[in-house]
Amino acid sequence: GNCQQGNCLMLFCPICYGSYDNIFQRPLLLPCAHTFCLECLSRICVFVKQAQTFPCPLCRAQVHVPDGGIPKLPPNMDVVTQFPPWLQTLQEVWLDGHRLCWIKQPSLSCQVSAGEEALEMLVTVELLYNPAPWDVSRRDLIGIHHPSRLSMCRGLCQLLWERRLAVFWIAILLLVLIVLPIIFIPDSHMTRTPEGQHQVGTFPTADAPSSSLSRSQSF
Repeated sequence: GNCQQGNCLMLFCPICYGSYDNIFQRPLLLPCAHTFCLECLSRICVFVKQAQTFPCPLCRAQVHVPDGGIPKLPPNMDVVTQFPPWLQTLQEVWLDGHRLCWIKQPSLSCQVSAGEEALEMLVTVELLYNPAPWDVSRRDLIGIHHPSRLSMCRGLCQLLWERRLAVFWIAILLLVLIVLPIIFIPDSHMTRTPEGQHQVGTFPTADAPSSSLSRSQSF
């Protein structure tokens, strides 16, 4: 920086160490004689309303926020006069919610086609750090835990152990109703029919005379 009248005049902001300019890094002079750039003070006071106060980042002296917010604080003209001539005209910057706004005018040297008009451009600086756009379709809002198969098996084993008495009686009941009848049901080929009736699947043969024939021969 330059030193004038025994005072060291810094041409950069002591917070961000960025060089001052006539737009977002405009040097703003606080009542305590400390100077900071517009963007840094705006970030510090992003939630401070008009007519409220904020402490100076260096000496902690209270500074009132003017109507229109931080951009309406007076510039340090001693620093501005050290700028190159094309930077000594301060641009209009205003506060819109949580961002600083500036309209970039078309350059005189910019070449446009016949019949076209050079357009102005709105340039903004977000005061709240947001490194990545928030996507509500992603599952970052609520952490969703997908249990692995191992953890599911552990949970099932723990549940069975806690209900081991009920599981035991259910197993006994299934054994009585399903397993035991299958074991003790006799084979269908070993079953006997009541006396005087033929077994299933047996038929009289030609060699064996019928009962009526034997009765007729007896007479």
